[in-house]
Amino acid sequence: MNDHKRIAGIGVFAVVLAQLTACGLTAGASPMSASPGKALLRADTDRDGRLSPADDDRRGSWTDVRGAIMLPNLDDDASRCPAAGRGGKRLTDAVLAACDDAADAVVNGVDDTADLAPLEIPAVKGVSASARATLLPDAPSRDKVRIFITRDGHLTALGADGEIRADELRRGVRLAVEARDFVRDPAVWSGFGDLTLTITDGGRVRSDTVRLRVAPVLFQHDLLRLDRAVVANPEAPVTLEGGNAPGKATPGAKAYRRDLRRGLDAEGLRKPFIESPAGGDQWMGDMFKAGYASMPGQDGKEHHIVVNLRSPAVPPDFPARDRPLRDASRPVFTMMRGPGVAGLQQFDPKAVDRPDDNLYYGSASSSGNFGTIPPYDGYPAGRIIYGGEGEFTPDATFIRMLEAQGHQAPLAVDTSWLGVGHLDEFLHFVPKQGGKGWAMVIADPQLGMDLLKQVARDGGGGQPLVQGIAPADTPFPGLTVAQALSKPELVNGTRIAAAGVERALRQLRDGAGITEEDIIRLPATFTRLDLPDDYPRKDLTLTYLPDIANGISTGTGGYLAPAQHGPRQNGQDVFQQAAEQALDRVGVRVHWIEDWDYAHNVGTAGGDIHCVTNVQRDLSGTAPWWRPTGRRTPAKN
Repeated sequence: MNDHKRIAGIGVFAVVLAQLTACGLTAGASPMSASPGKALLRADTDRDGRLSPADDDRRGSWTDVRGAIMLPNLDDDASRCPAAGRGGKRLTDAVLAACDDAADAVVNGVDDTADLAPLEIPAVKGVSASARATLLPDAPSRDKVRIFITRDGHLTALGADGEIRADELRRGVRLAVEARDFVRDPAVWSGFGDLTLTITDGGRVRSDTVRLRVAPVLFQHDLLRLDRAVVANPEAPVTLEGGNAPGKATPGAKAYRRDLRRGLDAEGLRKPFIESPAGGDQWMGDMFKAGYASMPGQDGKEHHIVVNLRSPAVPPDFPARDRPLRDASRPVFTMMRGPGVAGLQQFDPKAVDRPDDNLYYGSASSSGNFGTIPPYDGYPAGRIIYGGEGEFTPDATFIRMLEAQGHQAPLAVDTSWLGVGHLDEFLHFVPKQGGKGWAMVIADPQLGMDLLKQVARDGGGGQPLVQGIAPADTPFPGLTVAQALSKPELVNGTRIAAAGVERALRQLRDGAGITEEDIIRLPATFTRLDLPDDYPRKDLTLTYLPDIANGISTGTGGYLAPAQHGPRQNGQDVFQQAAEQALDRVGVRVHWIEDWDYAHNVGTAGGDIHCVTNVQRDLSGTAPWWRPTGRRTPAKN
């Protein structure tokens, strides 16, 4: 499985290792001074991937344009983290998430070396044999930062006392730094680490400080080239961590996987699926959000690790108090974590005592409720958006963590009008020639209703609204196009959804500057859910025909969308034809995926392609977050 764990290239690792372990560091010696041009301690302040005197200016501060960066070293380069306990015992969620490269005090191979930020003490002349020196992080980052020192040709964790020997000072010392976590709560840790070297010799005390910042975790966006699709393993639930429940075929899985494979192949994306154990829970899009972290690598090139953020959703029927999150999201750690791939878990443990939040308000914390606006002015890495309104909001500690990263400024839009309440039920992003370079695909309920009216005017009102599906497998068996135009559930669903979409678009316009010229409206049909009078959420909708906006951009100019099964004119599905024409105008190709039985018509609300398909994307197209391009959240010194 290691072939799908690595997205970032590994060609630079051996070079980085040589750089970190080299001796004879700097031509000439540096005196015991902490002046701007003469450093006792040096980090990659200018972010070019090398250590040189050019790094010595302003090394004790951190700004948008200057300051050293360390990577949160949470991947598993030696593949040593266990997926289960002794005898196959299931590990708790906390134990599962606790293992990573930063959890031990060793460098886990050449790949792990590349994840460390370089640091050095240039050779210091004139120190006596009795000189003493220490290199220590400041108190707030003492348990968040680990320093390694080169001794006997190997990187070894510096002791808790931070002692540096006099002979090492005279020769010069190569070191390396790892962050042991991301910023989760700025009130606990700001993400900055101040490392101070103090040299005491013959009554003289000199010191020097460098400041490093941990790289933020950033969401991947829809314009990046798709690398691998993540789908539910068809043999689940047997494959879920040794579970012994009987396996059974999931209806529609074969057709869905067949069409998904065809669509990816047509775009030249031929890598096999990542088969994720699901335990019968096929909603892969809700299990994790793919992200990444990066720092300057060799020659300033961006060095990435993939970071899969586990959904913080607590379902009503959580399996155990020590495993409160969805079982099918555990493969973030049990399968996907590995070389160059980290897992991240953040949720409010008090939510374990509120499972009814999901039962009555919907799974606001599921990753299908999060998206990323592609890069635009002021946001070179893109910007996070998520659905939330009133009591329908994602886990507060998860949102606080996202906000603390400082570079994708999460923006909330109202999704409370949707039955499941997920952002992916009505929007996605595709590439577009001109403008911002992208467009937002929007499910437009009024456009869908207008299309049905046109079909009726042209004499097609007597045909079934849903084509190619047994009437018994539709919500309103035998419903015709003409009947749909006056069906109260669809009329009211259109009214509620149209208002909800326009409200969300106003929020995106005001918060992110997205205007009508950035939008591609695609036809959709919405029906109002019939709910008990005492249900706390009112006026909820879901799509009647499969939701075209609930699709996946391949990053190659293709778009994977659910087959519509809509009414026909001249032998053509009118919904598919309208979508193809709209997307063709911006140069996007559509591949239709059969998902009616596998996703759309499942349970009360169902879902579509984005709901059952997750993706890992190629990170070679990202822009380094540390390069100032427009508006940014300022770094605090």
